[in-house]
Amino acid sequence: MKCPGQDTRHWKPGDIFEVKCPSCGVLIEFFKDDIRRRCKDCKKQVTNPKIDLGCIEWCKFAEQCVGPEVMKKKSKKK
Repeated sequence: MKCPGQDTRHWKPGDIFEVKCPSCGVLIEFFKDDIRRRCKDCKKQVTNPKIDLGCIEWCKFAEQCVGPEVMKKKSKKK
């Protein structure tokens, strides 16, 4: 069974998008739940500017799924 928040059957068209790498300008494809991706051209790590992890608000397995670092950042934004 898949995590409902990551099940792409429930995603909308804008949940997969492209962002220009801030270092070299190459397009990087992101999924809404990607935390970061590595640019295929310059190899820099790029953080997802539109990250959507709404499921971490209610899922009891959230910390195991996304890790404690993401959970700390999310709790600071509240």
